[in-house]
Amino acid sequence: MDIIKIKNADYSRYEELLLRREQLRKEARINHGLYVKEFGDLHLQIFEKQVACIRKKKLIAYYQAAINRGGAINQAEIDAMLQREMEEYRKQLAAMAEENDAAKKLSRITDLDLLKIRRIYRRLAKQLHPDINPKTSEIPQLMELWNAITTAYNCNNLADMEELEVMVKNALETLEIGSMEIEIPDLDAKIEAVEAEIEQIISTDPYQYKFLLADYEAVEEKKKALEEQKKSYTDYEKQLDEVIEGILKSGVRIIWKMN
Repeated sequence: MDIIKIKNADYSRYEELLLRREQLRKEARINHGLYVKEFGDLHLQIFEKQVACIRKKKLIAYYQAAINRGGAINQAEIDAMLQREMEEYRKQLAAMAEENDAAKKLSRITDLDLLKIRRIYRRLAKQLHPDINPKTSEIPQLMELWNAITTAYNCNNLADMEELEVMVKNALETLEIGSMEIEIPDLDAKIEAVEAEIEQIISTDPYQYKFLLADYEAVEEKKKALEEQKKSYTDYEKQLDEVIEGILKSGVRIIWKMN
């Protein structure tokens, strides 16, 4: 059901560019998920080592500051300061772990289902995409449907896409939205902006990850480099442990929190 009539001569190009941009954005998200699925464990282990090293460097700095003042080390006070300062790193670790778990659950669907999803999306986008149909932004019911469509599309959920197509048809009939004639202002500038976005997407990560993931040797090289990076942080952490051990054996007085 075509409900949009556009006065602009270049509208069909604008529409196709919008649809291509959304498809590329989706591919980029999928590539990111597949990248995390392949390398996520190593990246998480490296970041865990980085956080451990940061914490121990801070601990050494606090110890040294207390020694320079000639006073005792208040371990409870230092632990409280470290707890505050490391909070953001803990949040990042939790987010990485969550993303890693989600990536491991990624599953592939058939090419036929992907084609069906893309076709349904194109039909619905021509009806409800906010850049195409201004009514979508004005009517909460339509915006809610559009948000559901983008979610189902990004999740490759064919069943939801099929249901939403029926719901959109019913909503447009209920709202009595017939043919509309609109003119998009500054269409040339909008086309240029979308073209620039498309070029940015295809020339950068995570879209570019697909070329890495398609190359077995490149994947193995990447894993090797990450393993070496992890080892370097492991070695550095051992050095920091030795420094901490040396401080604790130097005779400095440490005040421990009593239970």
